[in-house]
Amino acid sequence: MRQVQDDLVLRPDLRAGWARLGVGSVAGLVTTAGVAFRVGTGAALVVGAAWAVLVALVALHLHRTRIVLTAREIVIKGAFLQRRRSRANAVWTIRATVVQPRWGPCDTLFVLDAHGGVLVRVYGANYTTEDMDRLVSALGLPCSGPEGPVTPKQLQSYRPGLATWFEQHAYLLGIVLGLIVTLAIVAGVLLGLAVTAG
Repeated sequence: MRQVQDDLVLRPDLRAGWARLGVGSVAGLVTTAGVAFRVGTGAALVVGAAWAVLVALVALHLHRTRIVLTAREIVIKGAFLQRRRSRANAVWTIRATVVQPRWGPCDTLFVLDAHGGVLVRVYGANYTTEDMDRLVSALGLPCSGPEGPVTPKQLQSYRPGLATWFEQHAYLLGIVLGLIVTLAIVAGVLLGLAVTAG
């Protein structure tokens, strides 16, 4: 965490982020080696390139992501996009520890407007608890939330509109993503075979 003049700037916890990136890189190497052993070099090159692009995108995300709180704005910057919201529209916050299947609990902050709409959602997965505490304190808004960890469906019951449909149906989304990844790997292997055969 770093303060510039009166602005609060929060950056992801790089140690945790780089550790996840390291695990992803090792998984990519193992997968690529497995494809090289079973299918061939061409297919391994395609799969390895896909993993390298994925790792590069995650590294870029870690480098560029930040939360900036100024006197006038709340800015959530990502690798390619940023969301800017007027701080004057923020009237209260809800903080919840959201638990997704197969993921650890994620400290999540919702900044709401006067109509109960979500202005900004801050996923705390890449931030320390202390940084999230600093953000809540710097916002200076009333803060409430469910007691203890909640699933997305429980969060939706607590306050409708906080959890997306995709979060509430994480298993279905996981199956669809698994199929997409499987098809991408099969396509990579077939492309690799075509390259080596040609």
